[in-house]
Amino acid sequence: MKYRHIIFDADHTLIDFNEDERRAFRAAFKGTPLESEEVIGEMWKFSYENWEELGLNKVNDPDIRKQYHKLYYVHIHALFEFAKQAYDHELADDAERIFYETLCSPAHPREGAFEAVKALSEKYAVSIATNGLSEMQRARLKEFAPYLNRLFISEEMNTIKPSKEFGNIMLNELNAKAEECLFIGDSLTSDIALANKLKMDCIWYDPDGRTLPEGYSLVKKISSLSELIQIL
Repeated sequence: MKYRHIIFDADHTLIDFNEDERRAFRAAFKGTPLESEEVIGEMWKFSYENWEELGLNKVNDPDIRKQYHKLYYVHIHALFEFAKQAYDHELADDAERIFYETLCSPAHPREGAFEAVKALSEKYAVSIATNGLSEMQRARLKEFAPYLNRLFISEEMNTIKPSKEFGNIMLNELNAKAEECLFIGDSLTSDIALANKLKMDCIWYDPDGRTLPEGYSLVKKISSLSELIQIL
């Protein structure tokens, strides 16, 4: 068997952050004039824009890498400052806390995620490598835990994907060589870039049918996680 380890990305690969965030907004705004789906949609749009404005998508920027987890908390606070100003409504003091706590609950899985992880765990050591906050990601991935060998979370490692440091820590803790591992993720700049730096085989999970830009190396592209059961 060529691989000993299968390593998955989490958000937008195994779990659906977009749905989790919408659920968290619904919980935070429950019982207020802001609980409409229209407002939830507007807040989700602002969240996306604010994430980009803070530079949290610039995972190759050295300054962002150093501040990534601090900026994550800044981002969450900014959501509720925006809500107060945009809708001229004084939210309950605990709205931000409710939002965060709701995000710290089992995630919406992507279609076929549990089935793929469970099936592959019978043949390989399956791990997850994710950028994010420790408390949040451990809670969101709780239902995958019985099938996991390791869970690598950037806040606990004090570095983020796609830094080579993240990859080296991961390989050291797995006691594995890059050629013994297969990485599966949706993000070219984070997941595929990390695998390429490590000279690790990788599969790009792309349910949206995007075109692969030049400069990335893959062993395969898939559009559904169920394909993994057939090819591995």
